[in-house]
Amino acid sequence: MREIKGNCSFCSLACPLVFRGGGRSPMFGSESLLTLDWDTGEGSKYGGSLCARGSAAVEFVSHPDRMNYPWILGERSVMHAAVSETAKNLIAIKEEFGSDKIGLLIGDNLTVEEASLARMFAKEVLGTENVALFAPDDMPIFRGYTGCDLSSVKASGAKPEGDREVALIVGDSFADHPCTAKLVLPGKYGTRGSEIIVISPERGNTAWFANRHLRCAPGGDTAVLAGLLKAQLEKGAGSVPAEFQKLVEGLSWNEIENLSGVGKDQMVLAAESMLGAAKVRTYVSNIYGRFGNPALSVLFAEAVARLCPGLETFTPQFVQQNTWGVYAALAGTNSSDVIEKLSKGELKALIILGLDIFSASPAAPVEKALREKKFTVTTQLFWNQTASRANVVIPAAALVEKKGTVWPEFGEDLKRDGLLESPGGTISDAGFLKLLSKEMGTELGEPPAVTEPARSGSCDWVVLEWSSYAGLLKELNLADTVLIPWSDPVHVGDGSLSRKFHWSHMSRPEPVLMVSNELADSLGLDDGDTATVTSSAGEAALQIQKTDKLSGKVVGATIHFPKVRKLFPWKLDEKTGEICLAPISVKVTR
Repeated sequence: MREIKGNCSFCSLACPLVFRGGGRSPMFGSESLLTLDWDTGEGSKYGGSLCARGSAAVEFVSHPDRMNYPWILGERSVMHAAVSETAKNLIAIKEEFGSDKIGLLIGDNLTVEEASLARMFAKEVLGTENVALFAPDDMPIFRGYTGCDLSSVKASGAKPEGDREVALIVGDSFADHPCTAKLVLPGKYGTRGSEIIVISPERGNTAWFANRHLRCAPGGDTAVLAGLLKAQLEKGAGSVPAEFQKLVEGLSWNEIENLSGVGKDQMVLAAESMLGAAKVRTYVSNIYGRFGNPALSVLFAEAVARLCPGLETFTPQFVQQNTWGVYAALAGTNSSDVIEKLSKGELKALIILGLDIFSASPAAPVEKALREKKFTVTTQLFWNQTASRANVVIPAAALVEKKGTVWPEFGEDLKRDGLLESPGGTISDAGFLKLLSKEMGTELGEPPAVTEPARSGSCDWVVLEWSSYAGLLKELNLADTVLIPWSDPVHVGDGSLSRKFHWSHMSRPEPVLMVSNELADSLGLDDGDTATVTSSAGEAALQIQKTDKLSGKVVGATIHFPKVRKLFPWKLDEKTGEICLAPISVKVTR
């Protein structure tokens, strides 16, 4: 029996796993992959464990719905015809309208090398820099991290003695990245006085384990982190960059309390606990619309962590596995221009690689762009709404089936050896681009090496961004009802992959609206009822689930379904090229 070692590709933890059996087949025969286990070898990441999603990897790689032949205008075709049709249309559009009217959107199902090759293809074959990473959840994290270098932060004193551990978790890491618990929980129970501190508006999977739950207002995470930072600076001898220092000193405790929804005493005690710990782990776990300002949240969380003399780790956890690697490969391209041109309908041709864009952001501009008369080609694992709107669909290999490199977190370089063969008829994104380039008259060579983007020494933008963030929270405080995204452990990311699993069909086949008991009673709603949720972007009918995990006027909807994601409006920041996502004001009616 073969033993095939690899890494789960469903989230940024990249947990090691072992396939056992034959090669690959959806049938249980001698060549099938029969079992899956975690890798318990020496030095194995997270000590050997897999979440429910990772445990479904056998079903994923051998899923009977995986595409294994191309489509042209809704008709089954063959690869050479699909490549020829794509080349013919791209050449015609380039000649008639110019290269600037062709755009490439890239998702995380590409290796670092493939993303670099896609950039080379755009420049050398199409003659354009119109290539962009489309990752609404992760892009602000990268901008915040690269936009301000915090390596100069000075910790507050010497490392405390003893073994006491503190984990600070912003968000619901145990739901988004379940194996995080493998590292965090032993610390909580290992030494007297150790604790978990969670910043979130809901009592989700992570907050349930917390010793201190700093239960903030929707979007108030950044304000809580500002409060922790202020408390640390007032108590200790540490220092932060001048822009940070000026901003924090200028914030009154009254303002921080009003914006965050958390009392000063709670924040001060949490800050003191972190400063006095011999080991501090910090995790920032965002998802579509969770944070009030993801760029500021990741920066403030890093500053808070670096001020702790017992700092062990600071880990922003990305929603998708290789978005950081793709972001680095595309550094310096016209990312903001591509997203803007997409939203305004200015592109005549669109190439979508490794991304189900309709699942990732099914907002009106995306639907309009995909329905307009333009040539669209996409690589997809499954037939989906993005595929149904494309002229040409290419059956793609999955990330777990590719050789190459992925960067699951800052500073981590994971080499994939391509130990699993992709299903017959599929092709890697690199393979498709090379065939397409040749058909268009250009032979692509090896892509250039990619290095991590440098971090900026200036943090001037932080003050202006805080002002915008504070304005958002003041608006949310006036709302009748506020919708936050709810992370469901049986799903991952935008749900485009996890919705295909058998167990997710049993556990969470449809999105639900989580409603606090008091709000449900005031609206006359009960479990199983249907309510209409209306936002500025549209409306959706969702089944009610009453819960004590939320309080007051806050409701939460499982975010892994287009039906819910469509409620979040497309607010494009033309300066950053990002879709601005945050909790939103909604109306809930029976």
